[in-house]
Amino acid sequence: RPVLILGTLARSRPASMVKTYVQTVCLREGTEDEYRAYHADCWPAVVKSLAEVGIRELDIYLTPGAGDALSRLVMVMKTTDAFDPAVDFPRHASSSPVVAEWEARMKAFQTPAPEAKQDAWWSPMEQVFDLSAQLASAGARAGYKVPEG
Repeated sequence: RPVLILGTLARSRPASMVKTYVQTVCLREGTEDEYRAYHADCWPAVVKSLAEVGIRELDIYLTPGAGDALSRLVMVMKTTDAFDPAVDFPRHASSSPVVAEWEARMKAFQTPAPEAKQDAWWSPMEQVFDLSAQLASAGARAGYKVPEG
């Protein structure tokens, strides 16, 4: 089945049967602890709604900011093949007043990454390495700029 990386068809992975999305956003200064607390005990209506729209796995990673840099979040999602972010994220956000409140609170913690496109909140990330694919083709290629010897 095709794997979708941030809205771009990547390549076929017959065994996966899912799409993968990776996106990033920044956190406003001083919000890391409260953001972590919300996600350590996420509201049940939110997680149920995410599953109902086709998200099968969702992990969010945080790296604290340093100096002038804001903290950064990276979200990794695995979804059903039928998942369409343009349709299913809005469907999730409007699934109930509780979910809408959660989304509003989380957005208040966040700010788009500097590289985000205009009118985009989360910025898609491009996959640049896949160990499984590299291993599968390792015997048929030399490697980029491999030193002789």
